[in-house]
Amino acid sequence: MDRNGFTSACTGQLVPTIGGRKAFVPTPLPPQLDLNPVLPVLSRATQAVGELKGIGRLIPNPLLLVRPLQRREAVSSSGMEGTYTTLSDLFMFEAGASTPDRLADNREVLNYVRALEGAIADLETLPISARLIRRAHKTLLQGVSRDRGARIEAGEFKQDQNWIGGDGTIETARFIPTPPSMTPHAIDDLMKFINRPDREYSSPLIDVALAHYQFEAIHPFGDGNGRVGRMLIALMLAENGTLPQPLLYMSPWLERHKSFYIDLMFEVSQTGSWITWLQFFLRAVAESAEETIDVVQRIQNLQKEYRERFQTARRSALMLRILDLAFEHPAMTVTFVAEKLGVSYPAAANNLKPLLESGVAKELVGSYPKLIIFPSVMDTMRIG
Repeated sequence: MDRNGFTSACTGQLVPTIGGRKAFVPTPLPPQLDLNPVLPVLSRATQAVGELKGIGRLIPNPLLLVRPLQRREAVSSSGMEGTYTTLSDLFMFEAGASTPDRLADNREVLNYVRALEGAIADLETLPISARLIRRAHKTLLQGVSRDRGARIEAGEFKQDQNWIGGDGTIETARFIPTPPSMTPHAIDDLMKFINRPDREYSSPLIDVALAHYQFEAIHPFGDGNGRVGRMLIALMLAENGTLPQPLLYMSPWLERHKSFYIDLMFEVSQTGSWITWLQFFLRAVAESAEETIDVVQRIQNLQKEYRERFQTARRSALMLRILDLAFEHPAMTVTFVAEKLGVSYPAAANNLKPLLESGVAKELVGSYPKLIIFPSVMDTMRIG
C-alpha cells in the first residue's frame, strides 16, 4: 500500500512499516461530522431497533430467539471469512452429528457462537474493553489451525504486520492496517470512545457504526478481525441499552452486501467518506432489524401452531416442553431431551414418537446416536 488513493481528507495517517510500505493508523474517534444527511435513515434504523426491543421485552423465554439468531450470525460472519457451513449443519453438529466433510468449519463456526455467548455474558462484569475482546478472540480461535505465514496467538494482539487484499504479499496489498507496535494504543483510544462518559448525548447507532469501522481499520489481531469486529456490533448494542436482549445480528445482511461493505470501509480510510459509510451501516441496521422481526414473527407463529395442534387433553405437558425446546435446539437426541428436561429416557422417547409420526420431527437417517431434527423450525430461521 502506498499513498495512492489517500487524499487530504483521509481519516488517519500513513506510517512506515515493513518492506518500505506505509500502514494506516486511524485518527481517534469521533470525527467532526454534519449528520443531517443521515437523519432519515437513522430515524428508520432507530424505529426498527425500537420495535425489535419491544418484542424482546414481551418474550417469556428470550433464549428461544437468541440462540438461533446467534447461530445464524455465526454462519454468515464466518462465511465472509472463508469458513463455510449451513445453519442446519451447525445445529446438527452441535447435537452430535458426524460431519467429516465439514468438521473443521463446523468447529470454527461453533467457536464463534461460544465466543459471542461468552462476550455477552462477560458484559455483566466487564465493560467493553481490550480484555473482553481478547477473551472473545481466544475462544474464537481455540483449537483452530491456520497457516497465514505469521505468528497468530489466540487472545493476543498481532505480533506481525498484517495486510488485506492483493495476491498474498504486502507489496500488492490493498490496505495495510495499524502496525503491531501501535495497535494497543489505538485499541485503547477506541475503548475510551466506546466508554466515554458523555456518550448519552450521541446516537448509540452512530457510535456503533463509527466503532465498527475503527476496529476494522486497526485490524488488531493476526486473524479473526472481521468476526470479532462484527461481534462488537452486538456487544455495543447490548451494553449501551439499545437492545438489552441481544436480538440484532447484522452479518446475514452484510454477507449479502459484502463487496460494498468492504469497499466503503476502504473509502472512509482513503477519502473520509464517513457519511456514505454511516448511511450504509444504518440501512444495514434498519433492514437487519426488520428481517429479524419477520423471523421472530415466523417463529412465534409456528410455535403457536404447534401448541394449538398438540395441546389437547390426550397430550402430555412434556410434549409441549419438547416442542418449546425444539425452537432452541432444532436438532436433538433422545438423551439430550431427557437430560435437558430432567425426565427419563423412555418418557422422552415416548413423547417424541407422536412428533415423528406427525412429520413435525424427522429422524436423520444413518445418524448415531439417533438424531431428531425439526425441519420447519430450521426453515423459519432463514431469510428469504
